[in-house]
Amino acid sequence: MHLKLISVIILAVSAVTCERNTQQLHSLIAPDSVLFVSTLIGNFHAVSKTTGKVLWTLHEDPVIKVPVSVSAGKLTFLPDPKDGSLYALSDGMERIKKLPFTIPQLVTASPCKSNEGILYTGHKKDTWIAVDAITGQKIQTLSMDGTRKVCPSKAENIIYIGRTEYTITMFDAKTGTKRWNATFMDYSSHVAKDLLDYELKHFTASSDGMTVTLDSKSGEVQWYMDYNSPVVAMYTMNQDGGLQKVPFMSFAPETLEHLTGQLSSNHWRHKFLEHGRKKIFYPTLYVGEYEHGYFALTSLVDEKTVTIAPKEKGMLLIEGPTLENNVHEQRIKASTVRRGGPVLMLGYHEVPDKSKSRISPAFQITEDSEEEGDIRVIPVPPVVDSVPTKNSTDLDSSLLAMYLGSDFKFLITVGLLIITILAIVYYFPRQQELSIKRMLREQQLLDQNQKSAQTSFIGSGNTKSGENYDSLPNGHIKVGKIDFNPNDVLGHGCEGTFVYRGRFDNRDVAIKRLLPECFTFADREVELLRESDQHPNVIRYFSMEADSQFRYIALELCVATVQDFVEGHTPYSRMLDPLVLLFQAMSGIAHLHSLDIVHRDVKPHNVLLSQPNAKGEVRAMISDFGLCKKLAAGRISFSRRSGAAGTDGWIAPEMMEENKRVTCSVDIFSTGCVFFYVLTKGKHPFGDSLRRQANIMAGDHHLDSLPVTDYYVRRDLIEAALSIEPARRPTAKMILKHPFFWSREKQMMFFQDVSDRTEKETEQCEVVRKLEEGGSEVVKKDWRKNITVELQNDLRKFRTYKGENVRDLLRAMRNKKHHYRELPDNVKNSLGAVPDQFVLYFTSRFPRLLIHTYHAMMCCKDERVFRQYYNTDSTEAHKLL
Repeated sequence: MHLKLISVIILAVSAVTCERNTQQLHSLIAPDSVLFVSTLIGNFHAVSKTTGKVLWTLHEDPVIKVPVSVSAGKLTFLPDPKDGSLYALSDGMERIKKLPFTIPQLVTASPCKSNEGILYTGHKKDTWIAVDAITGQKIQTLSMDGTRKVCPSKAENIIYIGRTEYTITMFDAKTGTKRWNATFMDYSSHVAKDLLDYELKHFTASSDGMTVTLDSKSGEVQWYMDYNSPVVAMYTMNQDGGLQKVPFMSFAPETLEHLTGQLSSNHWRHKFLEHGRKKIFYPTLYVGEYEHGYFALTSLVDEKTVTIAPKEKGMLLIEGPTLENNVHEQRIKASTVRRGGPVLMLGYHEVPDKSKSRISPAFQITEDSEEEGDIRVIPVPPVVDSVPTKNSTDLDSSLLAMYLGSDFKFLITVGLLIITILAIVYYFPRQQELSIKRMLREQQLLDQNQKSAQTSFIGSGNTKSGENYDSLPNGHIKVGKIDFNPNDVLGHGCEGTFVYRGRFDNRDVAIKRLLPECFTFADREVELLRESDQHPNVIRYFSMEADSQFRYIALELCVATVQDFVEGHTPYSRMLDPLVLLFQAMSGIAHLHSLDIVHRDVKPHNVLLSQPNAKGEVRAMISDFGLCKKLAAGRISFSRRSGAAGTDGWIAPEMMEENKRVTCSVDIFSTGCVFFYVLTKGKHPFGDSLRRQANIMAGDHHLDSLPVTDYYVRRDLIEAALSIEPARRPTAKMILKHPFFWSREKQMMFFQDVSDRTEKETEQCEVVRKLEEGGSEVVKKDWRKNITVELQNDLRKFRTYKGENVRDLLRAMRNKKHHYRELPDNVKNSLGAVPDQFVLYFTSRFPRLLIHTYHAMMCCKDERVFRQYYNTDSTEAHKLL
């Protein structure tokens, strides 16, 4: 008994302790209390910002991987693991040179070729890593290779860390052999906006993982921690769940000991804080080695530190001040590595010069200044020890004589000839051009004076144009015929696109501003808008203007998106019928398809609600034509090589498959998702955003959340639109004719017309057989047992009906509709008013009746009576993109 009681007490105490620890862990993992530390060996630590203690660690591949050996006679590079910078180390013991490009820039520029006959190939791979923010457990990875689940988890606090792998490889163009290669890893992040408000200063050791953190105001040491590998990046997490880079400085470990060792003092702490505003420490380049190759890190040292200062043409020497007995003992040692021939000195080198060698066109990768031109490695002649010692003047004279020799006169002649040609080609045309410009400027000033005299007011020298600019409200910008306030932002999109509220021709409009990279898309969007905006459910285009930086498109101003409508962020959420909204949106898409225009980005954010008209009516409109595609005249297809356009979670599965021709039914698929989204008030048929696109590719959708009313009719349409086979999806015109959009009155007319059509047919007739096929489930075996007693009794008075027949159910509906005025009051009250309550009486009891009858009667769609219920346009086919 006592043992049981003790066990219960222990379990209770353990539960309380576990809950308290979990709460503490949750509080520690708050975005503003966690610091993320990335190290050279690939560890990604989540550490406490206040103590530096490691909360969890994500083990990834090393940040830098390069060849371990240094090949003789070949160019070798030292990468910087912080940003992928490259330092050239050639044979001949030359000084290290810093190149004006990084590994990511080389990958972006590849494939390219150097004038030394080196071929560059690059590869970039992006990966999202889903991590449990509490435990640091990796849940899954997302990349172009697909989704790979690492560990099943139901964790709610999931963070996504973006990681990019850059791989560069160099080949010899003559032999085809590989010369050098490197892999550089980097995490996607933003630079923190308010660095001045950051309360901490971080300092790291360049050769090991020691990290020291000071209070940026008082200079007090907050914590120090050894992470067992040099720190290459630090991040915090913003409120949106994205990483933001945090600045830190790398020091020699011996210099960093002034903060943590026995010589630590307020004097040294303030020196560390003051660095940046004053030059206290000295920059060097630390060359180190670890199991995956060599690396180079910029590092700060104090004045007592020994540095490696290679001469331009000589052996590497170790230089430094003479140490006195009363100064801090130096323990920095330079080590020599010889693998494969050349000597590589590990340690602290003087800051390398930027390459000033003559640039080669093949190396023009970035538009850096001439001073940072691309490198061309020129072999340096070896130093001959047997040459007699001379003073520098004699040596220079002898070298000059050797260089010029007997060709001196020839070189002088060639130089004078080049100068003469340049004078003829450049100087004289330049003088003529300047004189012409001077004449044009004088003529322009004369024209301006005349125009000013004609358009100015008395006592004022302002032109009419200037007056228009002066009349603009403060802060507004005018470009051509449009003006807007850059602070009045309506929304923004990808590629730096912004939408502002503005004015055009004295009317309120939306101004869409695009960057130069999107000018091609802007021109195409304007062209398609001009062709299609005559439809009331396509957004109207007014004008396009441009300045030296941007292009501006003036569009019809809207009040909300369908996303706002569903989430209830607009007063029109209660005023507008969702079915009317969807019908109007579908009408806009059908209009685009009739013009051979495919939208390719249908989603709730791109279906807008217009401003109310004079009657207070609001209409839905299709917008954002930036990704639209126009079929060329005489063509019915274009391949997927034009790009997988759209937004993840709303893209048809065939758009993600390479080398596959796709049809305009990609819009139908996206529309099916939007229909479900609106009807379920914000849900998606393919689940949550994390697994959505994967579910789309697998065809795994769930439609059980649709409203009960007209469930089978709505499910029939959405299921067809979401078919994984594009050919099985209905066209836009078919959707507009679907019972999904029928009123109760039209449903009643359809039931009547079907009953009239099948009244006199025999049971062997094809139409009757299709109507009765599967009818047992429609009528619930006997429809007479599923209606009210009042209607049952009334039906028995006149004729006999077969309870298992769909045709007899429709006949009973038709007869009671025709003789509604003659029915007893109790039967009228049971059936309800015609047509809405009357139709709902039957469709609520037999929910499959309408969609079953609709499909059964499709064989009669070409008959005159039924053309109003079906799309009979044979030309409306699935056109291939």
